[in-house]
Amino acid sequence: MSSLWATASAVAVGAAAVALRTRPAPSRRHAAPTAAPASPTSSPSSQFLDALDLLVLCIRAGMLPIEAMRVSQAHVGPVVRVAFGAVLEQVGTGTRFADALESLPRLLGPQALLLADTLAAADRDGLPLAPVLERLSVESRAQRRRDADARARQLPVRLAFPLVLCSLPAFVLLAVTPMLIAALSALTR
Repeated sequence: MSSLWATASAVAVGAAAVALRTRPAPSRRHAAPTAAPASPTSSPSSQFLDALDLLVLCIRAGMLPIEAMRVSQAHVGPVVRVAFGAVLEQVGTGTRFADALESLPRLLGPQALLLADTLAAADRDGLPLAPVLERLSVESRAQRRRDADARARQLPVRLAFPLVLCSLPAFVLLAVTPMLIAALSALTR
């Protein structure tokens, strides 16, 4: 009977190790410093939302839109960094900032259209940025919440596989098998 418990314990520990297997975190001493808050594997949409928050923060701090883009370029994900770099490169070659912003939606997709239009209107016409950027920021946070809710709804489906393969066999080994052995040993007496 003790060998059964030892076997069941070993299976349970092995199942738990498989279920909890994760990549080890790199040690701080050997980790390469990263400037971007968005990981390279994060979606372009997530990188854009991070960049939008950074732009709003810089503009609220009193920077001009082009300065805000220049400062935030170093702190965004790679997809947005390339798009901001293209805009800043065009401005560096003499193109007006408002005209250079036309390439932003082409590089980042339709999600950047409202930001590009807002920044271009502020540059061309002197329109105030604060109300529109506040609205963009609110929409950005709402989009993040919707994305997080969608990921949370997918979690039970993803957890069904480990539950079926790890927890249920462990339950059978720990709860049902001893009862079967006890019943079989009672029959042989």
